[in-house]
Amino acid sequence: MQHLTWRPLTTVGLASAVLAWLLTGLMVRGGATPLMVPWSFDVMCVAAGAATLGFGWQVRQYLHGNRPSLDGLRAARIAVLAQATAYVGVIIMGASLGYGLGLVDDWGHGPRRDVIISALVAAGAALIMTIAGIVAERWCRHGGGADDAPEGSAAEPA
Repeated sequence: MQHLTWRPLTTVGLASAVLAWLLTGLMVRGGATPLMVPWSFDVMCVAAGAATLGFGWQVRQYLHGNRPSLDGLRAARIAVLAQATAYVGVIIMGASLGYGLGLVDDWGHGPRRDVIISALVAAGAALIMTIAGIVAERWCRHGGGADDAPEGSAAEPA
């Protein structure tokens, strides 16, 4: 399994932001009324991040020898969950930012301003989810030395 890196996360986030911005612009020009992002969406993003951190902490304890009862397969599944949480968070963050940016021309209109603010709050909640996924994935890494180095790197013994 490859570790998370910033390049694919940034690429996915930017792609979702651009796509959401374009779709929002097309829909508004077509006469659609933009909808508020519900507060429950924000709560679910934060809850998913918190749950991922909780599971990641279990793996961290397992790797430090404090939780020997944890199954290795479960630890691997939690690492995959952490990566998925980071990717889903960055997609939601990009989409929420794109949605808000697609409406920013209507900032002077009160109801549209509320929609933009709800989209920005959703982006913040998704940022929390993304950071939680990244942190949990880092906790799931074994060791910290030569075991984490990519194949063929200088840290690998000859």
